Amino acid sequence: MLHHTFDQDPDDPQAFVWSEVYANDAAFSAHASNPPVQEYLQKHAELGDGFSVEVYGTVGAECRALMESFGLPLKIYESRLGYSRV
Repeated sequence: MLHHTFDQDPDDPQAFVWSEVYANDAAFSAHASNPPVQEYLQKHAELGDGFSVEVYGTVGAECRALMESFGLPLKIYESRLGYSRV
């Protein structure tokens, strides 16, 4: 993971957003396969409200399938133009 923040919604002090940047699909897969991460996702699905995943960037088919397996609302914004310095 290259970047990780937990940001508060400016309009709702009870709402937060995780922002994460990964080096590549393999790095995300390794993170998502980590047992504490899996435990967190499972518990949050039981206790949290409005948990969804938004991905900004192009991911491979295997990584997409992994994300879909979480059973959470998922929206992937495929990159068309631009660059990142991250």
